[in-house]
Amino acid sequence: DIKVVSWTLERSGSLTNGGGWYFQSVKDAIDNDGDVLTVLDVLAKDVGVVGVFSDWPATTTFYANCMKL
Repeated sequence: DIKVVSWTLERSGSLTNGGGWYFQSVKDAIDNDGDVLTVLDVLAKDVGVVGVFSDWPATTTFYANCMKL
């Protein structure tokens, strides 16, 4: 059983501007800062990560509280 913890969230620039280097593989699918919550949702539900490092924990805490995690 492998547990996955994703790379840090919100390390790069604004998602409105493509998110920088760390979001280069998904920049065609993101176009606003709210998309970070979509990224978290995909990581949690589709990828199955067990944790996410974040430079700004407010976003991950907001997501966890809204999803009742």
